[in-house]
Parts: sequence; C-alpha cells; structure tokens
Amino acid sequence: MPKLIKILLFIVAVLLVLMIVAGISFWVTTNIPEFRAKTSKSLADFSVSPGPLQTYQLPLFVKKTLDVKPHSLRLKFSLAYEKNYLLQRELEQREDEIQHVINILLQGKKYEELDSADDAVALAESIKAHINVRLNSGRIKEVYYKEFVVE
Repeated sequence: MPKLIKILLFIVAVLLVLMIVAGISFWVTTNIPEFRAKTSKSLADFSVSPGPLQTYQLPLFVKKTLDVKPHSLRLKFSLAYEKNYLLQRELEQREDEIQHVINILLQGKKYEELDSADDAVALAESIKAHINVRLNSGRIKEVYYKEFVVE
C-alpha cells in the first residue's frame, strides 16, 4: 500500500505541474501579443518625428496698450501648420480676416498682460484658438513670434 500511495502522489504531482504549465502557456499566448503590440505602437509613436511645419507670414502689427500711459507693442509672427495646400490657400484668401481677429485681440491688452514669457505664450494660444475656429481646411499648430516688443 505505501508503494501505491507514492505512485498516486507522484501522478498527482505530475498532473499538477502539467496544469500549471498549461495555465502559464495559455496566459502567455493570450496576453503577450497584446503587450508587444502596445509596446511597439508606443515606441513607433516616439521614433518617428514629424517633419517641419509650413509657415504663413503675417505682416507687422503695431499697437498701443490699453494702459493710462500706453506702451508701444510691435508683433511679427508666423502661423505654422502641417503641409496642406488647401490650408495655405485658405490662409492667403482670409488674411484680412485673420489680421482683423488679431487686431481685436491686441486692442484690449494692457502692459501687465504682455510683459512675461507666460503672457506671450498665452497670447499665442489665444491667437491660434481664435483663428482655428474660423478655418475649414486644417488647423494652425503653432504661432511663431519673429518679433515681440513691448516698450
């Protein structure tokens, strides 16, 4: 009898090991391909850098601030976008409208709203947002300052 118990325990141990190996194999075959796909997708996103953006040059904007003692404001910038012929044509055709929007945005500014780097970034984001809601053929990605002077 003790020999029979040893054989049965051995068989149970072998079956238990086989079940564990089968469970691990099943888990690996179902989960690892998804993990690899997610990882390779993430790595692919970071490995390809976008090409340079196209730019559309706007004319110089010269304004006075809305302070009691007004300051002079000179702005010259470009609108940057991904290469898109239709958007380029739309920007050319709507240049007057774009200048109008920017003039309105600049008209109500005070010196305190323009004297720091954070203020310049906020103004660029505001310009981008106000122009993008009017565009049909694409979106402006960045506003590049070529000149930003507040005196």
